[in-house]
Amino acid sequence: MFAVGLIAALLLFAAGEASGEDFCGPSTAKVIKGQRTYLCLVLADLENWNGSADSGDVHYRRFSFRPVVDDFAKIEVKDSWIKQGGDTNCQNCGVTPYPEACKSCEDNLLRNFTNPSVHVESINKVSYIRKYRGSDNGVPRTFPYMTAIITVDMGTITGITWDEGCTFCLESECVENTYEFTGALKEGGGKACYLDDTTCINGDEVSEVCPLQVYAVWTGTDADGSYLKSAEVRFSQFKSYSMTSWADSLKNKYEEVKSYSEYDDEDSNGV
Repeated sequence: MFAVGLIAALLLFAAGEASGEDFCGPSTAKVIKGQRTYLCLVLADLENWNGSADSGDVHYRRFSFRPVVDDFAKIEVKDSWIKQGGDTNCQNCGVTPYPEACKSCEDNLLRNFTNPSVHVESINKVSYIRKYRGSDNGVPRTFPYMTAIITVDMGTITGITWDEGCTFCLESECVENTYEFTGALKEGGGKACYLDDTTCINGDEVSEVCPLQVYAVWTGTDADGSYLKSAEVRFSQFKSYSMTSWADSLKNKYEEVKSYSEYDDEDSNGV
């Protein structure tokens, strides 16, 4: 049953179709340097991939972006972080119109996902899963730094992998964070830094590093045979910085980062 459900879910993603359109890119699309491509962030509760896509047990939400190939791309969902355990201003997010006090109701991920995890899809390829929010012994954590490496051969995407994510933290704050669609840890899949949620919020102000954001870089050759080089400047290729200085490091040392925050989205529950 699990195998059938998982295969159905992955076929759904590979098709990339939403409402008759290719939501994450048509399977025949080619990657060309300097032109826009398709990239989706797919959110779900990690354990939900054990269900059947056809029966609706797999609840996911997809965000479709159109970054430029070979940009050092920052893909972000703004207003996507609230304190785990609930926000008194957002307790009524399930009703419409949304309460004035709850500014982030529409994009609030924890409203629908208790342990939100993310994977990346581009055209017909899918990455493994990384946890975005979770807890350790009851202590809420956020994994704010993720980079997806998209490998291309003559314009065809051959794979999407996660970069090692320990650049911005101490070794003790970096843990295994790559999962199979079964929910099991992917051996050798890579680690990522985490922040305790208390670090993400100061009063009502949320740190700019904590909302959901995935960096995307490309390597290989595009449809014209041109080399894609953005993977060469990803964070793991340079010296480490503290997580608290990450934002300043981005502004001062990574001016080439291009932000993409406009997206189309769909929810498997139709909401």
